[in-house]
Amino acid sequence: MEVGIEVLATTWPSGYANYSYEFFDHTFLGTVRRGAPNHKANVGLRGIRSTGISADLSYHYVGQATYPVAQTFTLLASFGVPFVNPQVSSYNLLNLRVGYRFWQQQSAAGYLREAEVALSVFNALNDTHREHPLGNLLGTRVMGWLTVKL
Repeated sequence: MEVGIEVLATTWPSGYANYSYEFFDHTFLGTVRRGAPNHKANVGLRGIRSTGISADLSYHYVGQATYPVAQTFTLLASFGVPFVNPQVSSYNLLNLRVGYRFWQQQSAAGYLREAEVALSVFNALNDTHREHPLGNLLGTRVMGWLTVKL
């Protein structure tokens, strides 16, 4: 089940919100089961001004989940392979992006050429987490961008 809404507040800012609920109860060959968080929610605001400034803010909540691990991983523990905890805690993500379009030109063929610099922050709250028991531990990531469209 999923429900959502998107709103165009004025000519430049817009926002969205959605919530989804999933339930898996299926086994493959009686040994491995699917796993997924039951609850997810997203809220965001974005806008692009005629001055070239753009911004995006998005918040995501993902509920805890259990990803049943195949019996093979349990059997490998006797050979020194570490035990994998099938539980993944809930986590919150706050992602931010701000950009500035500093060049824009109409081409002879009719399309728009442009260049933008931007800064984005993934997981600004530094909610260190795993999205899957076998996944990497995720933390904050800051990236700079230069995008040129010719």
